[in-house]
Amino acid sequence: MAQIIWNESYSVNNADIDAQHKEWIAIYNRLDNILLTGSGDAVSRAATDALQAMQEYASYHFRQEEQYLREINYPDLVTHKRLHTDFDDQIYGYNRKIRSGEFVLNTEVISIIKTWLLHHILHEDQKYCAFVAQG
Repeated sequence: MAQIIWNESYSVNNADIDAQHKEWIAIYNRLDNILLTGSGDAVSRAATDALQAMQEYASYHFRQEEQYLREINYPDLVTHKRLHTDFDDQIYGYNRKIRSGEFVLNTEVISIIKTWLLHHILHEDQKYCAFVAQG
């Protein structure tokens, strides 16, 4: 899986949220590197740690982003929050499976995370960016 390289099409024209997205992409890139270059137990431990870091950062970022959406009176806040909750639940589920020793395909995990991140930033987050621009 290819690394995600930040470009301006990901920007939501909010420096704080853009910085958070950049950090989240950096966490993804570290996870991608671990899963694709490591082997054995070391990968399992590193993947667990990286997924935990991703979940923790997602929780932080979601709180910050949702606060911003409240401040701008974003009309689709409830829907946006649901997307956040669904992703958080999904990452939690992967974390739980890995920690309990269940077999989880690394390529599946990384693909789902990348797809979600890019879709969310490029489509869902751009909706509130457009809302602010119309304001």
